[in-house]
Amino acid sequence: MFRIITLFTVTFSLFTFKVNAQEKKQKINYEKEGYVKAEVIHYKVEGCGYLIELADKTKIAPDKLANEFKNDKEKIWVKYSVAKKQPMSTCMAGKLAEIVDIKKRK
Repeated sequence: MFRIITLFTVTFSLFTFKVNAQEKKQKINYEKEGYVKAEVIHYKVEGCGYLIELADKTKIAPDKLANEFKNDKEKIWVKYSVAKKQPMSTCMAGKLAEIVDIKKRK
């Protein structure tokens, strides 16, 4: 009987440890990873298309934006770098930026 209780306790402890480890792995702190809270907006001015509005209301024009993120009011995490030389653009609403990485935000 003692062996059964010990085996059950050890098995339960290992299962609990594994579940906790998986939960911690899934929760990523994007801000610590260098991402910024943002929202994709469909800017309805000729020549602009989709822009990214950062949490501080700054707008950036992404160099490339995947189709899965081309939804108005799409909440995202974004890692970007602003182009050093700002080329001429038909959209004067935001600075041109290279998207390093982008993730959907809940």
